[in-house]
Amino acid sequence: MLPIRTLEQGKDTTPTMISTHLISNGLRVGLEQLDTASSVSAQVLIPAGSMYDSDKLDGLTAIFLEMLFRGVGSLDAKALAKEFDRAGMQRSGSVTSRHIRMSATTTGDRLEPALKLLLGVAFSPSLPPTELESARRLCAQSLSHLQDDPNEEIGLLMRSAHILRPYHRSGLGTNIGLEEVSWTDLASRREACCVPSGAIITITGNINPSNCVDMLTQLTDSLTGTAPPSPTESAPPGGQWLVSRPTSQVHLAMAWDGAQAGSAGEPLDRLAIGALGGTTSGRLFTEARQRRSLCYSIGARYAATAFQGSCSIRASTTPENAEELLDVCVKEISRISCDLSREEVNRTKQSLISSMVMSGESTRARAAILARDLCEIDTCRSLATRIAEVESTSVDDIIEHVQRWSNISPSIMAIGPEGCLPFPEWPH
Repeated sequence: MLPIRTLEQGKDTTPTMISTHLISNGLRVGLEQLDTASSVSAQVLIPAGSMYDSDKLDGLTAIFLEMLFRGVGSLDAKALAKEFDRAGMQRSGSVTSRHIRMSATTTGDRLEPALKLLLGVAFSPSLPPTELESARRLCAQSLSHLQDDPNEEIGLLMRSAHILRPYHRSGLGTNIGLEEVSWTDLASRREACCVPSGAIITITGNINPSNCVDMLTQLTDSLTGTAPPSPTESAPPGGQWLVSRPTSQVHLAMAWDGAQAGSAGEPLDRLAIGALGGTTSGRLFTEARQRRSLCYSIGARYAATAFQGSCSIRASTTPENAEELLDVCVKEISRISCDLSREEVNRTKQSLISSMVMSGESTRARAAILARDLCEIDTCRSLATRIAEVESTSVDDIIEHVQRWSNISPSIMAIGPEGCLPFPEWPH
């Protein structure tokens, strides 16, 4: 065990202590002791994300995630599910560009059996061949569900148009890619990516940090291996595109580059986007929906990783309002770069801090934030530290930063009837 950093004392009312550790096999660990919590949550990130998929096997990661929970050692899928329930675990899994993320929440007295199960799934899945076709069908169903959820679909299309390759993949795959995946492909992914060096585990709750480190060291003692290198990056296509579909609505997304995670610009973009459209008092909601009635939903968000940050807008409207709505969005981005007010910034600060405090009441959310921090900025911040970063961000710095938005050339994606916007058809 090699301690890297020990936490600051939090300003929030919850007694908390954070520490980060490096196990000798390369596994990174983040722990947050919350003396008043009754639950314990763990996040496990294994370096097996969708960036490792190819165009031919776009969907391998989706099937791999589904297969992880279908057997460990002598436990088949049914027996494994019973063991999870016996450990009192609420569990889930998801795909990110760089990792497969698994989370579990239970009571403090069940932490050790819960961790044994979760680590078994993450690092020693049996991947029973008889389960492959069932997993493939479920992944195909999830993919087909997209057209029933155009708000999610437009976000994934925007990701494909704007995010650097190979980080752009949705994690759901394609129909062709899902069909091509074989058990041999899954076994190869397990061998290459179910490894400790490059993986992250975070635990939050009423825990004894020293005991947790000892437990994780013992449970992962036999694990070896290092994550494969990231594939070569390449530029996204960008541009303005339409996915023609005979719908009665038009779903829009717009994105432009923002600050990377951990950079000085991250809190500036986060607060500026909040003022633009992160709340119902934001400019986009007020101007496009309330005053002009151009859309029935609109919002803006900022997201950042170590490799790329992005600011984005999503909206849903009717075909006859689509062009005017896009024009209003572009004008509001330009206008806020000229006249963002201190009152707007301070109001957005309070809204963001409130959201952070409310999410901080969940051990699951706190474990996820620790994992995100370790992944993106190689350290862990307390809730108090993250709040202080927002509070200390200068209004003048935000106003100066947002002036960069006056010259952006955003990527734009739309789903709607043919001819609703003068964009070429998305070729992908």
